Amino acid sequence: MRKAAQNVVLLAAGGTLLWITLAGREYLNYVRPGFRIPLIATGAVLCALGGLGIATTWRRTATATSDRRVDEHDHDHGPRATWLLFLPPLVIAVIAPSGLGSFTAERAVDQAPRPQAGSALAALSADGPARISLTEFTARAFQAKAGHDTLTGRQVILTGFARPAGRNRWMLIRLRMTCCAADAVPMRVVIKGTPVPPTGTWVRVSGTWSPLWASIDDIAFPQLTATVLERIARPADPYE
Repeated sequence: MRKAAQNVVLLAAGGTLLWITLAGREYLNYVRPGFRIPLIATGAVLCALGGLGIATTWRRTATATSDRRVDEHDHDHGPRATWLLFLPPLVIAVIAPSGLGSFTAERAVDQAPRPQAGSALAALSADGPARISLTEFTARAFQAKAGHDTLTGRQVILTGFARPAGRNRWMLIRLRMTCCAADAVPMRVVIKGTPVPPTGTWVRVSGTWSPLWASIDDIAFPQLTATVLERIARPADPYE
């Protein structure tokens, strides 16, 4: 019974990993895209170990029943009960938890943005609006504040989800993940010049940098004066 349960858990866990990496993209809710191949390999190994263990257990059971009479009640209910262990992985595979979003950002509302370490960023491309991440926009805003301005006069396009931030302004937010969802931190830019979208709505914003930083609860955030606001579907990969 104990060995059978362990093997079923291995098979179920491996099958769940393969399901969320091969049949869909749910794994992006938890880890960065670069982890897909290791997750597939791990799932395949777990399935192989679990399948081999189950086959070995069944073979031994068949051999034992040929040598002695096995109580019918134990034979029916022992191995069958282990299949109930498939239920938790099945629920995860079918009803996968969504990626982190506005709730996580709300809990980190008092977290001030931090300048990203590194060398000075090069000038943005001169061809049309520059589509950049909130992480890059924040880094450029910090560098502009320090005297290395690459944003003045340039139109940028940012993507994230919305959160109200007072009258006639709101925050564009996207979570930055280093390794997995556990270390995700919100990157936030205050938007002015457009109506406030509903909380959690995914949008694409086009606008220009404002050299004056916005103060919310005594915390300074970079600002964007928006000219175009477009609602979009939630990206397959919600993180930066």
